[in-house]
Amino acid sequence: MSFSVTHSEITQRCANLAHQIADNLADRQSDDGSFPLPDFYAKAFAANLWARIDPDTYRINIDRALHALTHQPQDKSYHREFIEYALLDMPGLSQQKRLEILRASSNQCPDVANWQILVLINRQSRTNGIWGKAVGIAHYHFIRSRYWRSQVFLDRPRCFSAQYHAFCTALLADSQNRPQQKMAKTATRLIADMTGSHGYANLLGRGAGQSFGAVCALFTLLKYGAPDQACAILCHLEDAFDKCGSLPLNLLAPNPLPPNPGTINPGPANPKTPGWYSYNRHDDYLAFAGYWLSKAANLAPSKTASLLPKTPNQSSQVFLFSSKHCHAQMALTGHQCFDYTPAPVIVSGHDETACLLLPPTGGEQDSPSLYGPATAPLPALDGGDVARFVSAKRRSSNQVDITFELAGITGQRSIIFSDNNVTIKDQFPSTLPKKPDLFRILIDGNLDLRQVSDTEYTVPKIGVTITSDRPLSLDNDEAFSVTGAATRITAHGSNCATLKLRWEDQE
Repeated sequence: MSFSVTHSEITQRCANLAHQIADNLADRQSDDGSFPLPDFYAKAFAANLWARIDPDTYRINIDRALHALTHQPQDKSYHREFIEYALLDMPGLSQQKRLEILRASSNQCPDVANWQILVLINRQSRTNGIWGKAVGIAHYHFIRSRYWRSQVFLDRPRCFSAQYHAFCTALLADSQNRPQQKMAKTATRLIADMTGSHGYANLLGRGAGQSFGAVCALFTLLKYGAPDQACAILCHLEDAFDKCGSLPLNLLAPNPLPPNPGTINPGPANPKTPGWYSYNRHDDYLAFAGYWLSKAANLAPSKTASLLPKTPNQSSQVFLFSSKHCHAQMALTGHQCFDYTPAPVIVSGHDETACLLLPPTGGEQDSPSLYGPATAPLPALDGGDVARFVSAKRRSSNQVDITFELAGITGQRSIIFSDNNVTIKDQFPSTLPKKPDLFRILIDGNLDLRQVSDTEYTVPKIGVTITSDRPLSLDNDEAFSVTGAATRITAHGSNCATLKLRWEDQE
């Protein structure tokens, strides 16, 4: 698949995919305006999408959705911010109807950047008075001080998510406020760096691999002059839709939903739906994707020649490394296991040859899920005691050092990147009571690992050799990544070991 296409070709393809999603949503909609699976805001974004594409063709669907929204319970889970955003931007919707739908509901206002920005944008869209503008300015500066760090939107304080960085950027990029647009343009540089030529826009933090972040990244990249990166994302979206007959929630594991939704419980504990969390809803993400694709389809060509810097963006929150063989990413801060990256996420190859070698390994754990302690790529003791992540620091442009704790003893992991090697060294002092299992790094289960010796394996598909100075073992016991089943690589019975991933030149 070629990523080098014109702006008009990309926008036409965005329009085509948005139309396919609109038809898919119309087919899924019930007579009462709801969808087969539970949703929070699908009806609002679906109505917006249908109104954008063809309000006459989809008139019945729009009316059903608005009727259902009007009678939707406004309990503590009511996503007013998302619903109001979709309604405020919906062509042809009267203020009276919008107020009838929202009624007396209040904002949730969690301490999360994207929700706060939604409140800001919604207020700006409906308020013109002096007092409203003053509140908006104060709120904007609050958002900057709390969630903005050197070209990076934090998901929550000290926590990074590529998905929600992209969503925050898209919201401000689509704003009519010039300072907000300037902020979005700056933030898009990181999205371009993370996307590269492989097209995986959101591999770090909460929401890794989900369509939600991919479509936001596509929109901002296309708006600010990075069409090749936008097209790389679009190729993944199109391929996933073709494979599944709908746009799957997780693009890294594009599995279609069963024909009868009542036979499956898609979510965090289901091995057939990796990458889902307890609050994810298929139709929410489907309608949301269609909305941003339709917005992208109407973007004019950017006047900016290119946003790509000469060297990767490096912040205290995100580490990036690229060579001719691979692209690696790490989130260096966070509060929970899905925030930080104790083992790098590595995409092997570029353009159409790109594939995940070390995929994202954790998801939000606000309920039992596929991503328990067994999925943490950190050392552990026999019996299940897994090391606790303490901190990660960039030592140079090609080295990250990680500190963790196991049985009260502090250990270190050093990761060094070079043109055709990634070297990972784990070590503990000899005071550790028992010899630990080191590495426990997860390899995408779709790859064929072949054993050469007890210290060497190869991945022929991508020309990678994995070697260690200690014997290695492979297992898949409760080994799940965002791509699905994985293979765990472990070095047993030593306080110190070095693992090396080496790419062979294919010329």
